[in-house]
Amino acid sequence: MNIVICITIIAITGILLMKRYQPQPVLIGMGILMMFIAYEANWIDAILVESQSTGVLVFDAMDIVRITTSENIVNLGLMIMTCAGYAKYMEHIGAGTRLAHTFIRPLYRLNRPYIVLALMFLLNMGLSICVPNPLSLALLMMVTMYPVLLRLGVSPVGAAAVIATGHLMDVGPGAVSTLLIAKTLNMPVPNYFVGYQLRLYFLVAIVTAIAHFFWQKYRDRVEEPKTIDACESIPEAPIGPKLYMIFPLLPLCFILGFSQYGFPGVKMNVTLAMMLAFGIALLAELIRHRNLRIVLKSTTIFFEGMGNQFSYAVTLIIGGQIFAQGLVSLGLIESLVSALQTLSLNSIGLTSVLGGGMLGLSMVTGSNVAPLFTLVPLVPNIVAHLGLDPITTMLGMQNGASLGLFLSPISPVMVGVAGVAHIKSVDLLKRTAVPVLVALLTSCMGIWILY
Repeated sequence: MNIVICITIIAITGILLMKRYQPQPVLIGMGILMMFIAYEANWIDAILVESQSTGVLVFDAMDIVRITTSENIVNLGLMIMTCAGYAKYMEHIGAGTRLAHTFIRPLYRLNRPYIVLALMFLLNMGLSICVPNPLSLALLMMVTMYPVLLRLGVSPVGAAAVIATGHLMDVGPGAVSTLLIAKTLNMPVPNYFVGYQLRLYFLVAIVTAIAHFFWQKYRDRVEEPKTIDACESIPEAPIGPKLYMIFPLLPLCFILGFSQYGFPGVKMNVTLAMMLAFGIALLAELIRHRNLRIVLKSTTIFFEGMGNQFSYAVTLIIGGQIFAQGLVSLGLIESLVSALQTLSLNSIGLTSVLGGGMLGLSMVTGSNVAPLFTLVPLVPNIVAHLGLDPITTMLGMQNGASLGLFLSPISPVMVGVAGVAHIKSVDLLKRTAVPVLVALLTSCMGIWILY
């Protein structure tokens, strides 16, 4: 009976998310509903433990939101918010645009459009480590990379596909899903990034660049005429001084430099790295403008970025954890473990099943964040009962969720790039589908071989 209730609520939740209902209240509401059902059916004794209980059932259900919020804001939430604030400030001072222009300029001299296309995809993948938001990176590349590709003879939809998929895998110390999984595994972020993400990242990047080269070249030959009109309406982004190209790289340098891969004697965390880099950027802005009032006023950009991320990612964490807690209260973990034990899945099988599930959820919801924050907290209990490796399982889930964005015509990055390029997101999907599926197969094989 409890499994039927779980499946029904999951289905209703999925339908609401597919219809673009706001995910946070949906997840929180459904999570609390499941806890009420579990309590009334005597599957749990209380919604909150006695030390946390208010003494009133309804109050306890609402107080879960406060408890979950306070637990997440202190660590994971603050990390995510500072990463977003710093990325927003880099956009404001033109540091990201300067970095992109610096690396793209040498490619101007090449007169091989699809070789340049593949190289620019690799550049885009590299920049994604420094720009953790897929849409922000894509819009930056639409300003810098897109006109270059069009003038070389690549079609608008082919160029847009390469740019949209630049954030193919959500990796790096500032990526929201990386921070979530590292926290869930109780593993330092540099260890997870360097030890597990990086090798697979390089492998997938190279193979997908080759897939883009052949697929976009083939589709351009059989589909549409070349045009450069589509780049005329793209607004210009601010370009900072040449020295500013180092600023997007500073947090990564701090995080990896003061770790076991550099100087382990200094304790460094993601939030501190972002704040240090932000302080250096402010000092550079003060030297540049020589106006303290203007520089101090610009800090609002950083705090606005933090606030925007709180309203989205951090509240999604809260909603996802409450929803997951509701599933646990209905006994889903025990039932799922029993089913998986019956199937006798090994680590590869479990990674494939959960990774495929995350891919599907990301496709239908248009988000990689909401499915991950809902299901990742459940994984440690599942793999512990099965005696399997949680790290590779979560890595497969993270990659599946990230890749699903580029197979979804409703994801923000696909809609945003299609809008700027004046094409339909469904047409863009046709160009991203083959390279993304190649990336998915490469990711799966890479996890099996490397780990």
